[in-house]
Amino acid sequence: MSHKVMIFSSVHPYDDTRIFHKQAVSLVQAGYKVELHAVADFTEKVIEGVRVVGVQRHASKLKRLGNGKLLYERALQSDADLFHFHDPELLPWGVKLAKKTKKPVIYDAHEDLPKQIYTKPWIPAYLRGPISAIAQRVEKGYARQLAAVITATETIAKQFASTKNVVVIKNYPQPMPQIEQVKQKKNLILYVGGISYLRGYREMIQMMDYLPTELEAELHLIGPLQHIAPEDRDEEQLRQKNIFLHGRVLFEEVKKWLGKGKVGLVCLHPTQNYPESLPIKMFEYMAAGLPLIASNFPLWKEIVEKSQAGFTVDPLNPQAIAEKVAKLLTNDQLHQEMSQNGRRAHEEIYNWQVEEQKLLKLYRLLLKNE
Repeated sequence: MSHKVMIFSSVHPYDDTRIFHKQAVSLVQAGYKVELHAVADFTEKVIEGVRVVGVQRHASKLKRLGNGKLLYERALQSDADLFHFHDPELLPWGVKLAKKTKKPVIYDAHEDLPKQIYTKPWIPAYLRGPISAIAQRVEKGYARQLAAVITATETIAKQFASTKNVVVIKNYPQPMPQIEQVKQKKNLILYVGGISYLRGYREMIQMMDYLPTELEAELHLIGPLQHIAPEDRDEEQLRQKNIFLHGRVLFEEVKKWLGKGKVGLVCLHPTQNYPESLPIKMFEYMAAGLPLIASNFPLWKEIVEKSQAGFTVDPLNPQAIAEKVAKLLTNDQLHQEMSQNGRRAHEEIYNWQVEEQKLLKLYRLLLKNE
């Protein structure tokens, strides 16, 4: 008899890459019955063997907190053998669920919450330090009462040193078949991910002013618009500079864009949270054979130099970014070598298959001890 698991989130869309395409689908393929409750515009569907139950999206953070109670009540009714949730705001409900059901509950920490607070524009700057300190104590306190914590990086794992069963499951992409590169009339420079000031959208836009016109380059920003100044949203003005905003696109559409691109950008700002993160887009570029330009954080520099799949650069210097992009667009041999190097690094190191085994091992451990 297969075990049933319930995965839930009050924040993430149901088709989130880490939650659905990696974890939920891997669990189904391993023989688990998987029920996923996450933000969706439908009530219920079965997708790739996963029973997806929709949760309403709320623009207001206060209203969104009401989803916690809803998910807790659904969990009690689910008859699942194990629960796995993905948002810090659900920690109180996760602890309550563990105590009520006596079943294993996993907290999946995607981000370094205490450091992430420093990047929130809606929190006054003078409050970020005290709130960060409180968040760290509260998060650790709740986590100690759960069966396990999954983190996306070793740095986040250090926050939970006193917690049992801490497992680092990195956000590497699934093994991807070689994407066929589709030749374009223009040189397409891609950024895939959430678009905001701290993720470098303004420097990417300014970069285009430094690229020689003969390169015939276009910048395509693909992902949800998050924190962007109104004056930077004028699509007509952007189009005149060969810059295109696409908003959120489907997972399969991202692959198509990667097949069209020549260079991938991941030039995030040196905030408290980003330098120790492992952005999925970096590894998706490698998987697609797309040479990349990344922020020169020590961790990222080590990855990029080890794989020889691109360049690192000061993310706050648009001219320096443009110089590296131009180097790739004007040297076909260098571009091809870095493309092949990135693809090789994906196949040998940076892919989901290795991380998937860690997830399945943790599930087996917790359900054996149930």
